Amino acid sequence: MKNIFFCFFLLLCSHISFASEKTSCTDCSFTGIVVDASTRKPVADVMIIARGIETGDEQKFSTDQQGQYKIPALRAGTYTIRFEKDNYKAIEKKNLIVKKTSSKLNVELVLEDGNEEDHHNWLLKFDII
Repeated sequence: MKNIFFCFFLLLCSHISFASEKTSCTDCSFTGIVVDASTRKPVADVMIIARGIETGDEQKFSTDQQGQYKIPALRAGTYTIRFEKDNYKAIEKKNLIVKKTSSKLNVELVLEDGNEEDHHNWLLKFDII
């Protein structure tokens, strides 16, 4: 009987240990810098959206004037982080795993193509005789 109780106790302790490891985190965060891919200069005011895959929780942040950001107080888990700014192509980093410490993620944004269609060029032109 003592052996059964002891085995049950060990099983319970291991279950609690694994469960608490998944949800608790003392310093889970993402930090980094966002730069322009061609000029290598920091990009300010980039919208950063962190979405937890398991929880669906969403947090929004932005870069400072030096292009730096910090996404603090994340629960351990898997995240998708999206970087958006006008005139730049949005970048989405998927399946980023947060465990027990801070992670660094630097990003290079690429300007959108300047070859966007001019809506006035496609209008039909008629020559009036």
